[in-house]
Amino acid sequence: MNSMNASELSALDTERVTLLDIRSREEFELRGIAGAVNVPFGEISTGLSKLPKDKPVYVLCRTGDLSAEVAEILEDRGYEAYNIEGGYAAYIAFIASGGELPAAK
Repeated sequence: MNSMNASELSALDTERVTLLDIRSREEFELRGIAGAVNVPFGEISTGLSKLPKDKPVYVLCRTGDLSAEVAEILEDRGYEAYNIEGGYAAYIAFIASGGELPAAK
């Protein structure tokens, strides 16, 4: 399975890739990342049809565990998919240590 670490998240161009946030709607609305698409984990079976297959999909959850499962499912369905290791928690730790937020598009 493909993966990347959370510190690389700020370099993603959400016009060229799909950033899939599988946290709950409440978490996403409270602290979503600009340009991300929210399909909560519990809605994955029906929500995957919303994702374009012509762009890589980077999957983000709270800790990186569920996103790894979803990235594998996406790969099995023909997507180029990446798990974001450590999830949103690792991303916030990166930002807190002085990392840059992605530019809003």
